[in-house]
Amino acid sequence: MNTEIISTSDGSCTLRNEHFGETYHSINGAVAESMHIFINLGLRSFHNQNISILEIGYGTGLNAMLSFIENKSLGNTIFYHGIEKFPIDKETFLQFVSHSPDISAKLNTETATKFCDNWNSEIEINPNFKLLKQEIDFEDFSPSRKYDLIYFDAFSPDTQPEMWTLENLRKIINNLTDGGIFVTYCSKGILKQNLRNLNMIVKRIQGPKGKRHVIRATKDINFYT
Repeated sequence: MNTEIISTSDGSCTLRNEHFGETYHSINGAVAESMHIFINLGLRSFHNQNISILEIGYGTGLNAMLSFIENKSLGNTIFYHGIEKFPIDKETFLQFVSHSPDISAKLNTETATKFCDNWNSEIEINPNFKLLKQEIDFEDFSPSRKYDLIYFDAFSPDTQPEMWTLENLRKIINNLTDGGIFVTYCSKGILKQNLRNLNMIVKRIQGPKGKRHVIRATKDINFYT
């Protein structure tokens, strides 16, 4: 898909997807948005644990790279599974990294490249971080393992409504561990209702710059016991 690199207000960059007419990250700060939603509200809930993370909408790989960097201080052993129907090409990925100082200053080119190479094969970034990037339509995806944390980072419900349906959410929530966490930038009422229908405890939390609210939901262990 045709993409364009765009600078964002925190000094990091994002890509604009010409097909969908949306950016992969917030123009008010790509890294700031990802750090607030996926790292602060998600990954930082885990310390020195063996965990599995599922990302729906792998996109630029930003959330995966930030998770790898952040985990150096958290000490988790992570299996990271990213789902993406339209992977960006290697040249675009490397341009994205080179224009993202928060990433390029902390990952050398060899390590960063691992986040875009070897699709559909599990690779080791380091002994504490395994990565599987799967090129597949979310509607065709069938989880085969349990996940402790889900990053839901698809394009918006206005652009890709099929990604946000109750049935598509059900199949991943069913594979979320008891007490597991689901985080996303979207706070639309239909999403909150779908999550509650799946017996998730939904919290609307103040969003990053440019976004009023985001969602953090946990799987209700009391319901499933």
